[in-house]
Amino acid sequence: MLINEIPDDCLLAIFDYINNLDDLINCYKVCVKWSNLITKRTKKTKYLIGKIQVLLKFHRGYSSDVVYYPRPCLIDSTCLSELFTNLKIVELSSELHYKVEDAIEFVRKQESLKGLINFLDKPIEKYCYKLEMLSVSNFKPHKLRISSSMKQLNVWDYSLRALTRDARYLPNLERLKITIIGPDNRYDGPVLGKLKMLEMAFRRHDEIFYGFQLMDLCPNLQSAHIYMSTNSWFFDETLKHKCLQDLDGSDNGNHTWNNLKRLLMKYPNLKHLSFKYLRDLKDEHIQQLVRILPNLVLLDARECQEVTQRAADYIQDFCKRYGRSIKFYFNGNRDEILSDRPELSLERAVISRGFDFMKNCFFEEHIFLSLFLIPIDF
Repeated sequence: MLINEIPDDCLLAIFDYINNLDDLINCYKVCVKWSNLITKRTKKTKYLIGKIQVLLKFHRGYSSDVVYYPRPCLIDSTCLSELFTNLKIVELSSELHYKVEDAIEFVRKQESLKGLINFLDKPIEKYCYKLEMLSVSNFKPHKLRISSSMKQLNVWDYSLRALTRDARYLPNLERLKITIIGPDNRYDGPVLGKLKMLEMAFRRHDEIFYGFQLMDLCPNLQSAHIYMSTNSWFFDETLKHKCLQDLDGSDNGNHTWNNLKRLLMKYPNLKHLSFKYLRDLKDEHIQQLVRILPNLVLLDARECQEVTQRAADYIQDFCKRYGRSIKFYFNGNRDEILSDRPELSLERAVISRGFDFMKNCFFEEHIFLSLFLIPIDF
């Protein structure tokens, strides 16, 4: 049987298994019949993303929802607009070789577009209509068509000074992921009343970290992922934050246990706590910690080299004595985490399903956090 004698339904089923952009475009150009079938296949596509190796956590196995470009490819932008008409998330990068004007025209035609990952040096996002998720290096919300629709924002080079300027444009922001590279000031903007997740990296060893001060102005914040490389941080210990339940912290600075203890007492309802790279955290500090956090159910200290079996034995005895249940990870039982949470062994993800911090963000390094968390049925 010749290939063109295969029934259309069978060919379409075969094309559904092609999710490489180059291959789809080449098939599209074969003949009129194939062109029509490829168009039907690509109308199912919701996500046009680069580098498939970082999508495995999002798509376990085959999915016709996604098309990827794993290597640089020269494309016909007109062809791209004809093929993809129902995209929800697009990644624009230098791996897709086209003119900026073509990229603008492409996103303008995507009426269903909700998320944009923009690796280009042009603010393509200002040509989108109702973005809910945006990942960029430079953020200019006043240029967005409708900034109030933004729910998730990832900025690779940002500051609290800039957030002070921009926050009024983002009244419905629910998740914020930022990296602060330069010197910064305290946050002096409006209350971020809808923010539920905050993920911050601060890479200024000789500067003050004001991230905890920002958290005080996020009254409904439930989850925070903090990476610091500094010896100085500011916080107001008189203010309690009762909504915070999840805190994943990495610290490459030099801080005393007394300062850390004072900080943690701000968050009396913490349930899940992870420490990374705290050089001076010791067994006796773990003993104090479980007493000052009465709701703690998970404590991760695998990367704290001074924490030993002695702390694990204490926690086990403490839980028996007071009727508590605390899952404790340290260097001595670090392999248990892979059996408890097998999803941690998967590849890193650009996009993860579920607006779930514990599933998709806790235990992760800041640099590997997903750019977007999307609903299960998105």
